[in-house]
Amino acid sequence: MFARWSARLRWLRRRFSRSEWGVYLLGLPRIRGAENERGLLLVQIDGLSRTQLERAIADNRLPHLKRLLDREKYRLHTFYSGLPSSTPGVQGELHYGERCAVPAFSFRENQSRRIMRMFEQASASSIESRLASTNTGLLSGGASYCNIYSGGADESRFCAATIGWGNVARATNLPRWLSVLLWHSPSLLRVIELSVIELALALWDFAGGLSSGFHLGKELKFIPSRVAVSIMLRELTVMGASMDLARGLPIVHLNLLGYDEQAHRRGPGSAFAHWSLKGIDSAVRRLWNEAQRSAARDYDVWVFSDHGQQHTIPYPTIAGKTI
Repeated sequence: MFARWSARLRWLRRRFSRSEWGVYLLGLPRIRGAENERGLLLVQIDGLSRTQLERAIADNRLPHLKRLLDREKYRLHTFYSGLPSSTPGVQGELHYGERCAVPAFSFRENQSRRIMRMFEQASASSIESRLASTNTGLLSGGASYCNIYSGGADESRFCAATIGWGNVARATNLPRWLSVLLWHSPSLLRVIELSVIELALALWDFAGGLSSGFHLGKELKFIPSRVAVSIMLRELTVMGASMDLARGLPIVHLNLLGYDEQAHRRGPGSAFAHWSLKGIDSAVRRLWNEAQRSAARDYDVWVFSDHGQQHTIPYPTIAGKTI
């Protein structure tokens, strides 16, 4: 009796799932016949060290992650990022199995003698082409969001190496997009509400930055980038990845950037950086629930960070001159 009602409830949830309807309205292809094959959802929290993670859990900034540890038999493991301890280095090994794929986030390439910046498409795609020439990407047949590399994914969105929305943009038209936006109106209202709150916090932080002597131009640029990365990009990523789980893609890797972005500006232990973790935890919770509901296949959900950050004192502050 209970099992029958539970199955009925799951069916109703899928029936009215915004992700399922999004797939239908956009006409996205589904993976058929994979019910007996397990899938993998990789959720990366960019730049979050174990020290800051444990502090955030203790401060109740990450209630869903705490629930996974307390009730869902998840375990916390220490991960060594290797060298360089940066996203392109870690993802080069994760996606293609090559250690030290790059010497740093930005560096001068000996052969071309040009400066490579791994957030630029030309640099990231050049490195990924080299990696893909000798190894098959981990994400082959799957989806990649907000990463440096596509990882060989068929669906690559907001990645430095392949900017775009892939099949979502190619397979749809304006009426379908409008239908999806209407169906996702609760999510849109959520984005608007969170963006207004984040903008207010960004303006408050801007005033604090100026009073602390930070550069006016850099502080101004940080306001829109903070709202875009911490709210808009995160919510688009969750929406897209949720539809991919409903479609039954074999592997999905998404990178949540908000904490890393703010930790670089205000420090890894700052209140503004830790504020972003509540929104990230909410994103993890929604994705975990989508993975549990997927009728296409059963998913394992791994949550990890590529590297941490450490508060330091700049060399010029101590020495009075640059290197």
